[in-house]
Amino acid sequence: MQNDNKNKLDLIFHGAVNASGGVYNKVDVQGYGKINGDVECESLHCAGHVSITGNLIGSSARVEGNASIKGKVKMDTMSVYGQLDVADDLNFTSLKVGGNVKVQGNMAGEDVKVHGSLKTAGDCEAEVFRANGAFSIGGLLNAGRIEVLLHGNCEAKEMGGEHIEVRRTGNSTLGKLLKHFLNNTLSVETIEGDEIYLENTKAKVVRGNKVEIGPDCEIDLVEYSTECKQDPNSQIKTMTQR
Repeated sequence: MQNDNKNKLDLIFHGAVNASGGVYNKVDVQGYGKINGDVECESLHCAGHVSITGNLIGSSARVEGNASIKGKVKMDTMSVYGQLDVADDLNFTSLKVGGNVKVQGNMAGEDVKVHGSLKTAGDCEAEVFRANGAFSIGGLLNAGRIEVLLHGNCEAKEMGGEHIEVRRTGNSTLGKLLKHFLNNTLSVETIEGDEIYLENTKAKVVRGNKVEIGPDCEIDLVEYSTECKQDPNSQIKTMTQR
């Protein structure tokens, strides 16, 4: 530990270290660290393994190793390229997921980008949600703009937003190969939005103003206000105009 210009301590782990929670400038984990209690810091960098028994509050976090938080997390910017487990709620301004993130509570922020795997037991709320990976939302996925490029299985109980766009993997050679190994499908009970475009989607209810059901969809009920288009390779049991 050493003092910085702001008279806050830096907490640096090399090897196996146990430490107490508190207010720090920088937390840098290169080995194995356990922090008992709540942690407030300007930045967290984890290239090893860290376990925090309380809450985590700070400005920025970058996880390249494994981080386990037993309480709530509130960060401005977060980048995860390893494994992050949060036992409670996760709040953020910007979240980039290049690895694996598991949240037992709810998620809320402004911008979400998923290129790895995201799983939350509760709701996920954001201004913009972009996924080019896999995700599982136990509750409602709600965002002003939702853009999904299917790579693997994606699911949510409900989806809501002004603009919702779900597309399958492209026609590139890599995309064609991925189709044989991955279940590139979105499974959701209810989708509700203003403008909706769907591919490779299974849903009970799709409700919107302008709705376009692209290829390889299975929808029980579509309710639309202005217009609805259907690809011949999709199945819709019932379509009604409100």
